[in-house]
Amino acid sequence: MFPSTRASLDRIVDYAGTFPPASLTLADALAEYARARNSDDAWLLGRFVVPAVNLSDLERRAPGVVPDKSDDRANLWDFSVVLSADSRSQLERVRAFNDAWAGRARIASVEFGPVPLLEIASLARAVPQDLETFFETPLDADLERRLRAIDAAGAAAKIRTGGTAAGSSPTPAGIVHFLETAGDTGVAFKATAGLHHLMRGCYPLTHDAGSGTEPMHGFLNLAVAASLVRTDRPQQDVLDALLESSVDAFEFHSDGLCWRGRTVATADLADTRRRFFRSFGSCAFREPADELRRLRCL
Repeated sequence: MFPSTRASLDRIVDYAGTFPPASLTLADALAEYARARNSDDAWLLGRFVVPAVNLSDLERRAPGVVPDKSDDRANLWDFSVVLSADSRSQLERVRAFNDAWAGRARIASVEFGPVPLLEIASLARAVPQDLETFFETPLDADLERRLRAIDAAGAAAKIRTGGTAAGSSPTPAGIVHFLETAGDTGVAFKATAGLHHLMRGCYPLTHDAGSGTEPMHGFLNLAVAASLVRTDRPQQDVLDALLESSVDAFEFHSDGLCWRGRTVATADLADTRRRFFRSFGSCAFREPADELRRLRCL
């Protein structure tokens, strides 16, 4: 594996197996996460994403899969909790979980849905300081104001990149606008929904027989586009990278990633992942990992 591959994709998949279209039970999703942690592709794996309403069930089921002790803090089971309307009481549950599971597992981040802009600061203050905080950010007229409020709160953004319903994917131009605005305001982000595939293409919306298809964004496209924004490349290059549908156009090398005559150095790829594009949530792990291998990116 080239260093540029690792820099681009290390811990990029936040596993969200209980969410659609996979919709696994929590027990099955935890088992799948455990298998992924022990696979050759574990380096791709980020946090386990769980809805806050499932915290009680998580506490009951985790002892069956989480090791009794980790010898290395980096090997703890990391969770990200998606908060709902009752977020303040749910944050108390998050604190209690981390106290009870110290040394074995931790909730490392919390994710708010779209909230009123004026509530971002107070909600961020309620989150324990050792947790990352993400606020879902609609691509609407308030985007810049919302991102500035997120930045002032010391939080990060979350962009929805697809879904199971027709028309749920934002336009490439909308994503470019988000990336450039987030880059200008210094806000890091994660993505959620729709990024099941490496490359942009037309795919089924769900796993159901007869599911409709529509164009979907690729997670490699998004990673490259974010790196181009981070390194101040032209807007047209960012858009073209999001629209790229040929995996052969992207080449990983020892010193960087090349795309149609443009090169992003390995150090810049790593900086993008560390400071800008943190991860993406996916209800599948094997699907993106297998696709990377099948398309000869690993």
